[in-house]
Amino acid sequence: METKELETKLGTIQTELEKFIAKHTEEVKATGVASAETKATLEKLGADWKETSARLLAIEQKLTAPGDNGGKGSVKTIGERFVESDVFKAEAKSGKVGKVHIGDIKTAIVNATGQNQPLVPDYRVPGIIMPGLRRLTIRDLMPNLTTQSNLVQFTKENVFTSLAASQTGGSPNAGENVSKAESALTFVLANAPVQTIAHWIPASRQILDDAPALAGYINARLLYGLKIEEERQLLSGSGSGNDLSGLITNATSFDITQADTANDTYIDVLRKAITQVQLSFFEPNAFILHPRDWEHIQLTKTTGTALSGQYIFSNPHVVEADRIWGLPVVPTVAMTQGQFMCGAFDMASALWDRQDATIEVSREHASFFIQNMVAILCEERIALTVFRPLSIIYGGFPFGS
Repeated sequence: METKELETKLGTIQTELEKFIAKHTEEVKATGVASAETKATLEKLGADWKETSARLLAIEQKLTAPGDNGGKGSVKTIGERFVESDVFKAEAKSGKVGKVHIGDIKTAIVNATGQNQPLVPDYRVPGIIMPGLRRLTIRDLMPNLTTQSNLVQFTKENVFTSLAASQTGGSPNAGENVSKAESALTFVLANAPVQTIAHWIPASRQILDDAPALAGYINARLLYGLKIEEERQLLSGSGSGNDLSGLITNATSFDITQADTANDTYIDVLRKAITQVQLSFFEPNAFILHPRDWEHIQLTKTTGTALSGQYIFSNPHVVEADRIWGLPVVPTVAMTQGQFMCGAFDMASALWDRQDATIEVSREHASFFIQNMVAILCEERIALTVFRPLSIIYGGFPFGS
């Protein structure tokens, strides 16, 4: 009601102003000035206009302000309106509450789902989720040495013919004044070239600046990929081109003539491989197996007895070291399933580091400088020497079960 009265009053003031201005226009034109009475009347009308406009503006602001209820006091919350409703009060006395009408709600605000929601920020797990990493073990089986050259050379025995015997012959004193037996020994110079294993990945300067953690992640993955290739070459490098000449390439084949192909189990085969290494006058220090073959051995059970079904080489109740016949077992997917290696790796071979695995970053590649790109390079230089091939035995499991 007050709003309408103020609007009517403003209209009246405006009408009086228009009439007054029309009436006194001629006076002002004739004299060039307005009389004191005219000025007083204009000031009064102006003051009334300002006062009435201010009151009307205050009322409008109050009506549109949050929390106002059209001049009837502050707006109650949904919860307040709910508990103060007659329906709620009546049903609360009865011990149950049904549907209660609390007024119209124009817009329902609900929790949205999916990506890029305006009200609910996403939670991002820190870092980058890395996949499973393979355990790298071949390098640890042999001595790790260093070299300052690009070629590792070593002298090894080639042929040894021993004719050692008693001094015999001659007379009258047999065994005296006669030549003794002569043996023969020859040597050969062997070479193991240092090879470079490397790979790289391009990245923009912007992404490395904007995502600092990405640089560390890339470095870790490049180093891991490098070590995977290193392990492959240490174990099965062909020696051709710029590949290392690996352990399998230099190993001695398992003596199949010593195996009972009809009855030997995996366990039997490994024991006979130990003997073959011992016949080279060295003691083996480890087995290398594929994880599936080691699983096959660990799951081997007794049969045909009162204790049938019991595990032979494992105990499911405890965590045991991977060992068989007293030797450590190195399970690795670098070994082909169905194959094995037994050797005196500590005496038969050595790994030589010319340059440890390193990470370098450069813009000096193609047009990377003007493209704001960088090359992230990971490389190492190593050599592998196999001194005693007879003390490394390589074979398969084509026997029994």
